[in-house]
Amino acid sequence: MKSTASIVLIWLLVAGAIYWAFDALILRQHNPNVASMSQTHGEILKLKRSKDGHFRLSAMLNQQAVVLMIDTGASSLTIDESLAQQLSLERGEAFVTQTANGPSPAYWSNIEQLQFGPFELENIKVAVVPRLGDEALLGMNVLKFFAVQISGNEMTLQSSSNRH
Repeated sequence: MKSTASIVLIWLLVAGAIYWAFDALILRQHNPNVASMSQTHGEILKLKRSKDGHFRLSAMLNQQAVVLMIDTGASSLTIDESLAQQLSLERGEAFVTQTANGPSPAYWSNIEQLQFGPFELENIKVAVVPRLGDEALLGMNVLKFFAVQISGNEMTLQSSSNRH
């Protein structure tokens, strides 16, 4: 009986290790910048393109870890309503936004602190959209503080003089 339990335990550990390895591989393909966030030089952040062609980065919104997809077509930092509720953000002025799926009701709020790589920004306006999904968008109201350069599969964000 002990040997059967030991064999089952070993197979469960092997299956768990395989699951963990594939989960880590998929995460790295989705956001290849998870580990490289600490590999920054001064006020420059270099990002690798993910397998789907987008640039993503790990960030902290009001001390909560999130993955942001860089979206130069988004006017502002944009998050899902469920994340806004987790962050206890106050509901501001309502508006209608144009999404890939058409018009959607939204509202404005404010993020007290946004951190990624060597950068920290405060009091950032954020658009909150219901059913946006689990991916937040880093839009132009944040990107305007950086010189953005894309070369091949690498994006460089460098602090510019118009940061507040």
